[in-house]
Amino acid sequence: MIPKKHYPSYAFDLPPQALADLMLATQKVAKKLDKAFPDVSRTGMFFEGFGVDHVHSKLSPMHGTGDLTHWKPIESRQNKFFEQYEGYLSSHDHERADDEKLAALAA
Repeated sequence: MIPKKHYPSYAFDLPPQALADLMLATQKVAKKLDKAFPDVSRTGMFFEGFGVDHVHSKLSPMHGTGDLTHWKPIESRQNKFFEQYEGYLSSHDHERADDEKLAALAA
């Protein structure tokens, strides 16, 4: 989803109303994707901002979730931690970080 008005690519620098409008438009399209694919019950969303310097949301239909009538966990078998951005985002879990390091970050 791309707003007609140009904004630089970092979504969290948008004016609050522009971000809200983009999210609402993204929600509408995500729901259409859920209905368009029989094997999809949810659609994921990312803001990256490194392909084009114009803010946009990316939608990813979650194929294989169409038969879910109740929530259940779906776990990834991936276990990779990215030391730096590799040109794409991944939402899989990884081993929990050290509690002391997490506490230091939160301070």
